[in-house]
Amino acid sequence: MKKTTHRARMTLVAHALALAFGGALLSGGLVAPAYAQSNATGTIFGQIANAKGASVVLENTATGARRTVYPDASGRYQATSMQPGIYKVMLMRGDEIERTLEVEVLIGQGVEASFDAVQAITVSSRRRSIDVSNTNNGAVFTARELAALPVAQSLSGIIQLAPGTSRGNPRIGGDSFGGAGVSENSYYINGFPVTNVYKQIGSTTLPFFAIAQAQILQGGYGAEFGRSTGGVVNITTKSGTNHWDAGAVLQYTPNWLRAKPEDTYYPQTGANPSTDGKLLTYRGANNATDVFGSVYVGGPLIKDKLFVFANLEQDRFSTGYISKDSDSTNKTNGWTERQTRTPRYLLKLDYNINDDHRLEFTQIHDENKKTQQNYGFSYATLQRNNTRADGVTGDGAITNDSILKYTGYLTDRLTVTALAGRFKSTYPQSVEGYVPGVYQINAPVRAQVPGLTYNNPQTIGGTIQVANAEDKQSTLRLDVEYKLGDHALRAGIDRNDVSSINGSSLAGGGSWNYFRAADPNSTVPGGRSPASGGGYGAQGYYVNEYHQSDAASPQTDQSAQYLQDRWQITNTLLLDLGLRNEQFTNKNSFGVPYAEQRHMLAPRLGASWDVRGDSSMKLFANAGRYHLQIPTSVALRLAGNPVHIDHYFTYTGVDPKTGVPTGLTEISPQVSGGNEWGQAKDPHQVAASSLGATYQDELALGIEAALTPTYTAGAKFTYRTLRNTIEDWCDQRPVDAWAKRNKVDASKYLMPCLLINPGRDNTLELDLRRDGKLVTIPLTADDIGLPKVQRIYTALDFFIEHPLRDGWYGKVNYTLSRSRGNMEGQVASDIGQADLAATTAFDYPELMTGANGLLPNNHTQVLKAYGYYELTPEWRVGGNLNIATGAPKSCIGNLPKALDVNNNPAGWYGSATFYCDEKLAPRGTAGTLPTDVRLALNVTYMPRWLKGLSMKADVFNLLNKQTDLATQPGYNSGPGSISSYYNQVLGRAPERQVRFTAEYNHRF
Repeated sequence: MKKTTHRARMTLVAHALALAFGGALLSGGLVAPAYAQSNATGTIFGQIANAKGASVVLENTATGARRTVYPDASGRYQATSMQPGIYKVMLMRGDEIERTLEVEVLIGQGVEASFDAVQAITVSSRRRSIDVSNTNNGAVFTARELAALPVAQSLSGIIQLAPGTSRGNPRIGGDSFGGAGVSENSYYINGFPVTNVYKQIGSTTLPFFAIAQAQILQGGYGAEFGRSTGGVVNITTKSGTNHWDAGAVLQYTPNWLRAKPEDTYYPQTGANPSTDGKLLTYRGANNATDVFGSVYVGGPLIKDKLFVFANLEQDRFSTGYISKDSDSTNKTNGWTERQTRTPRYLLKLDYNINDDHRLEFTQIHDENKKTQQNYGFSYATLQRNNTRADGVTGDGAITNDSILKYTGYLTDRLTVTALAGRFKSTYPQSVEGYVPGVYQINAPVRAQVPGLTYNNPQTIGGTIQVANAEDKQSTLRLDVEYKLGDHALRAGIDRNDVSSINGSSLAGGGSWNYFRAADPNSTVPGGRSPASGGGYGAQGYYVNEYHQSDAASPQTDQSAQYLQDRWQITNTLLLDLGLRNEQFTNKNSFGVPYAEQRHMLAPRLGASWDVRGDSSMKLFANAGRYHLQIPTSVALRLAGNPVHIDHYFTYTGVDPKTGVPTGLTEISPQVSGGNEWGQAKDPHQVAASSLGATYQDELALGIEAALTPTYTAGAKFTYRTLRNTIEDWCDQRPVDAWAKRNKVDASKYLMPCLLINPGRDNTLELDLRRDGKLVTIPLTADDIGLPKVQRIYTALDFFIEHPLRDGWYGKVNYTLSRSRGNMEGQVASDIGQADLAATTAFDYPELMTGANGLLPNNHTQVLKAYGYYELTPEWRVGGNLNIATGAPKSCIGNLPKALDVNNNPAGWYGSATFYCDEKLAPRGTAGTLPTDVRLALNVTYMPRWLKGLSMKADVFNLLNKQTDLATQPGYNSGPGSISSYYNQVLGRAPERQVRFTAEYNHRF
């Protein structure tokens, strides 16, 4: 269609975007045509000056696969759903090759191959530095770049190269994208979703040397992507080619070049003279050695038709470390020798049935095996002994993914892709010397009565998981692309069926937890004061008997439909219009739904303006809504039969062998903050019937420009706001008030925690009368008394990049951001809580007072710089610098006495409110963690005397800055007492280490 016709069809939206871009006039020129992007492929597009009688043949230089496309009347052509790789683009006149170009297709991006009016027949490498056909916010890293940079060999290592990302709190791990929680990301391998379905933190891990390209999207992605309010990690794997290649990699990270880890000391609280400043955890004897090996082979089983690529790797990590603190009641297992093996493999088969039909099969095996032996350790001598102790001797995870994908170029305009896949993860665990019925003993030094002996005979700490634990997912997906004039249309449907068997219980069946209240007359949760119980309670000493178990077999159905229209509205303006519709259904162990969200509509709008019409500068914008599902782990407590019971006593003595208190006097009945007594929960009563999904709105505006032939720069503004969330709520008081207003007898009802939308109206269905009949209870937001959820992320991103030319590549990203609100997300990383959608947030209104502030994943300034330089054909050096200002710190303490009246259930939580010393201490106002500075360098030698051999040394954290990354925010350890652990360091940046790599590759 002619340019004048394009301009005549400009809409009000286009005019509005033009004004947003500064009011500049829309200009003409050659531009990328509209195309539909796939989540595992890219696009080749271009312009032919004299298109009459011409065709374009695209040939994959590695596999020989060909595809022929034809230009339209204006000379434009496009080829969507192209596998990533190098292509020879041939302009054909009949059977004759008139001109040839060579381009590289990157995942999720477009690459231009245009043929000017006057040009000699050449074969050259062309890749525009500005991709004017793209409206998303992300970056792509190839295997070539990852091999040259000093990065950790993990998806997290790649993610941290991208702008707008930060490391999660080490207490729960993961990666944060654009201010979102670490459970809000989606991960794909070859188009198949591989996100951990139980916790949604992390994903299946494939062999690192099988990664061909990694796309990291922080936002702005199209309607084909969903189930994420954070980011998208999109991986394509290597495939076989028409040449046989084989190689091997050996890596060694020795302990003798690893820096000594720093010891941990009790913080200076000013209130605990017996522990303040003293050694808490000695780490000087810790050691770690890592040995990694990988072998790979790829080639044609049938030339031009059938290809195979296989990669097998194994990492063996051996470490010895002090596993008990100086105040531990049992140090007979204080030294741990642990061996971790991670065997993984990938098998990829590619079958080019013909030029128009293609099949791919991917099999991934990911395994993590841990075995350990425990020995004694003495803090008096800081030495271990060789006396073997019992304990956990093995655990791990085994995951298998099977992916089958079909791509059909049915016509020049119509493309169909279909995908089917399954994965299954199992979690074996073995224990040695475990004796059921022996309680765990937890007795900090401050809580021990002088002269008494507190022993812990239970060698297993924490919880033991249920037998046969597993996660499973099956996926079906269908996508259709069709080009209609100026519109590239794409539509698709998908479905994930997810199930889990998971849970745990306290080893030994329970635990005795010793406390001391600074004020013996203060009350314990749900009960009386320690002083009222006599014995050592008169001095504030008391003990809690705790029982915990959670187990469930939940299921989740996730489905979605989407439409996408990439409309080339003018020669220089592209609109990307999308609409996604999602459905989430969570079911309990019996397959009965307990939470459903239907028709979750998510509009997406993107725009790209080729300002000069020559792909040297673009202005872009995107706006959209993104929904997030709740994981299967929620069902453990909300749709299972959980047990969480506390029982408080004073005591007059302690059995020196078992650590069990004697002379008990009850100072509280058995209490359960969430009324979790082990009974099965009615699925109709665990979530509001009006429950809406978690969703976030996002807006981004940006500019990219080629400053010179060798430098590209850009800037972007991002605004994200969380509009709704799902959280558990435990406050029966509004329900009782409604029952009283409506004259309903609720005297026998005990409400468990249930799922609601905080800050909104919620309708509940509850058996208030305990007669088996549900009562509809409409509660307004004011009735419930919770604030609206708030999480606002604003950021300015800047970058400058030097593409690989003249022997070097470099990029610098700088992000100035702020993440503020009253909720981090589905997790609460500052307190180490990964009970997704079931954190302490919003349980009671009192817990939300002062909750609004800088969030735990806020890092105001982040600088990332990385690159490499080819000194000679044999020598290359690389660097990777990551500087992030520290996260905010909070003081989280007990409910003030003035509010802890009438047996206030919020007071049962202990250190869980934003009050310290009876005063409000708003979130994020207790200081800031130090700036995390990590510099990694490497040098690579590629000798001419043996082609294919490379030897490399990487140094990570060269400056050995073991920066504090997490501290203990819990201020109180009992009524009126300041915890001796308040502000304790809970996580640091890893110490300096050196990794040696030798790789040999041979092409047959």
